[in-house]
This record gives sequence, C-alpha cells and structure tokens, in this order.
Amino acid sequence: MSAPQLTAETVEIDDDPEALFVLSLEQGWGDGAPILPPTDERIALLLAATPHPADHIVGVLPPRNGVCTVELAAVNAAMAGVEPAAFPFVLAALEAISAPEWNAFALTTTTSSVFPMLIANGPSRDALGINYRAGCLGGAAGRGSMTIGRAVSLCLRNVGGQKAGETSRTVFGQPARFGLCFGEWEERSPWPSLAQRRGFRPDQDVVTVHGGKGTFPLADVNNDSAEDLAYTIAKSIAFPLNNWYLEPTGATGQLVLCINPIWAKRFGDAFPKIESLQEYLFENAWQPIELWRPTNAKVLRDKGRVDAKGRVMLVERPEQLVPVVCGGLGSLHAVALTSFCESEMQSVAVVR
Repeated sequence: MSAPQLTAETVEIDDDPEALFVLSLEQGWGDGAPILPPTDERIALLLAATPHPADHIVGVLPPRNGVCTVELAAVNAAMAGVEPAAFPFVLAALEAISAPEWNAFALTTTTSSVFPMLIANGPSRDALGINYRAGCLGGAAGRGSMTIGRAVSLCLRNVGGQKAGETSRTVFGQPARFGLCFGEWEERSPWPSLAQRRGFRPDQDVVTVHGGKGTFPLADVNNDSAEDLAYTIAKSIAFPLNNWYLEPTGATGQLVLCINPIWAKRFGDAFPKIESLQEYLFENAWQPIELWRPTNAKVLRDKGRVDAKGRVMLVERPEQLVPVVCGGLGSLHAVALTSFCESEMQSVAVVR
C-alpha cells in the first residue's frame, strides 16, 4: 500500500506513552484520558478504509470553523483508537454534525450540556464492537462505541476548537462529552429500526446524530399495563424544567427514548405500529399549567404554550419522540436522551 502524502503538522516525541499523554494535556489537544500515537502508519491504515481522498472536506466544525478533512479526522481517530473498519462511521457522524439543521455552532457554544450522541444501525454493529445490549450507554466497553464517539469528540476539540470554559460556555458538560456512541438492538425491536424509519435500507450501516443534553433515567415496577407504563413515561419526560419549556414553541428537536427489549416487547404488543406508540406518548406528554407557580405560568401563557384545556404540551408532533430499542434484559428501566431543542436529528449512511 502506497502511503498517502500527509499534510498535517508533525510532532516528534520520545517513544514513551506517558510523554505523549503529558504533551496532549499541555498542548490542549487531549481530552484528559490517555491517547494512542497518531503515527503515519496508523493514519494511512485509516485513510485506506474510506474511498474519500485525504484532502476531502468532511465538514466545517464550529465554533472556530475548522475545516475537517478526512486526514484530520483520521489523526483524531488514530488518537482515539478507532480501528480502520470503524473509521467510516466517524466520517458519517462528522458529516451529520455538519448539516445546517443540526445547528452545530449553537450546540458547541451554548451554556447547555448538550453534545452529539451517536446511534448506529446496520450489519456492522457486532463486528465493530458497537454496544447495544447491557451497558450500551456506558460500561459495556465495546471498542467501536468507545472509540467512534471519542474520535468525534476529539475532532470537535482539535478541529472545531470546542473547549469548555473557552469557546464553549457549557456550565456542567456531561460524561458524554468524552464521546457517546451506541447501537440499536434491531433484532429485539418489534418495529422497523431507527435507520429504516428514516429512509435507509436494513443492509446499510447508518449513523444518526442526536443533540442530547444527558441521560435521564426512568424506572418502573408498578405498571402491568403497557398503556399505563407509556403514560407514566410520557409524564416523566415532560418534567417542568425540560428545555422545551424554555422555547417559544415545542416545534423543533427530538427526544430519544431508549427502551429495554423487555419493555419493547410489551409496547409492541399494545402498539404494533411505532407511530401509535409515538402518538400515545405525545398525547400524554404535557403538564397542567397549575403545576407552575403564577409568575412562571404567566411566562408560559405569554409564549402561547398553554392550550385551551390548560395543558402545556411538551412538543408539537408525535414524531419528535423517538423510541430506540437497546440495553440489557432487566425489565425495569428506560433512559430519555433529552433534547437541546434547537437542533434536528441527522442520519448519514456509512460509505466504504
């Protein structure tokens, strides 16, 4: 294999993992965890895994509008430990983030904790170690999940210039700012996969990027009825300090609802079409205006967020509530990946 002509700046250091780690922290291009050396050889292997040339522009990453070429993405992917076969997932995620509708500038500079959360579909999930079973949102330790998500995070840091307290005004951040990538357990879903619902074929590898504020845990052992459980979930995700109640309307953004396979089976029996579950969640995802104190209630009324029945609806459309089947087989839990709202979920097919 002929090595590509690399153009990124070269740094020579002692062949010592500790020296590389320390330098990454001193120079600000590390994320606080050890990294692998992005050698010419390792970068070349990543570049060979994509049909795009090294100088192909994947996107322009805010907040500093850094031009992210395939080569620069490969440098950061090499540091994160991405294996060559998984590198096209990184490129697909970066392309999705660069879509204007995802609103990357707002997401990288806001005071919010929001960050790209990557959802993978397709036949390569197992081979690449993309977690979708127990511990899929953290702790399962699949190489694909950990490295793909981290590579995207490093690109935002080193190409886009996103750094907390400097270019990013995030107050708290969140653990997902290290990188979050998980898969859908398509085989245990009673409905078409997320990628299929977004227009892709079952045999395609697809990355969907959601601007998620964090993981909001839900748990239940009290409801035997699937309808009662869905009702309780709907009320829980419509919590009073949800970002949607800060917005003039509930018209933009999505909430991803991670449903364990056991609950998915229960919901599938009661709601054979996923659209019927989304409609049911939507119809019950509201709070009575009386829940808020008078001053706060006036703000919501002035925004036009209160309907004729005195309800403050969370969102405007059922499709903004997006179920995804994943997680372990404990029939107790779900997780809501709450929304920044000023961002539209984006999906991109992986290109090899």
